[in-house]
Amino acid sequence: MEPASLPSITLPADRFLICENCGISFVWTGWEQHRDAATPQQCPGCRHLFRLTRRQRGTVKWYDPRRGYGFITARDGSEVFVHRRALGRLRTLRRGDVVAYKLGHNEAGPHAISVERLSGRKRRRSTGRKGHRGRQTPSSSPSQ
Repeated sequence: MEPASLPSITLPADRFLICENCGISFVWTGWEQHRDAATPQQCPGCRHLFRLTRRQRGTVKWYDPRRGYGFITARDGSEVFVHRRALGRLRTLRRGDVVAYKLGHNEAGPHAISVERLSGRKRRRSTGRKGHRGRQTPSSSPSQ
C-alpha cells in the first residue's frame, strides 16, 4: 500500500513591510499571506503588545495647559480629545510629542485615557549656572 500524496500548495513570496506603529521593517511570510486575508499594518511585536495593553499611539496635534485639554492625531488620522486628567504624572504635552494612550468613548466622542509620552522634547531645568536669572552673589557679580 502506497502512502497518500499530500496536495501541494504554492505559497507567495515573502514580503518586507514597514510597521506603521514603530517604523521597523518586518517580514510577512508566504505562509502568513496564504493564511491571512488582509495585509498587516503592524509588526508582530506591535500586534502582540496591542492585544496585551490595548494602547494606541498618536501625535499631539495641540495641547493648551491653561485650558487643560487638547487633541491627539491617531495613526489613522482621526482626532482624539485629551484632558489634563488623562496625563497622570505628566504636567503638559507639546505639539509633536508621540504618545501612547488607551482609547475611551463617551457621548462627546473618543478621548484619551492614561496618556504616556513616548518621545518628544524634554523640558530643560535651570541648573543655576550660565544663563540663570536668579540673584547674583558677590562672587558671581561682574567686576567693575
